[in-house]
Amino acid sequence: MNDKPLIVACIPAYDDEKTTAKVVLLAQKHVDKIIVCDDGSHDRTGNIAERLGAVVIWNGRRGKGRIW
Repeated sequence: MNDKPLIVACIPAYDDEKTTAKVVLLAQKHVDKIIVCDDGSHDRTGNIAERLGAVVIWNGRRGKGRIW
């Protein structure tokens, strides 16, 4: 049995395709798993993160930073 905790980074993202690869690659050096929450991006943010091995949660609308 492995008693080592699983370390996860959860990264919110919105239209960040220019920086997504850099952020995911840097985070991979420090965590076991990366989750990117794509808050309805209109660019390739989620696709880039997914290709680099991140788990992507596709949120259909802007989430964290949305003003209700």
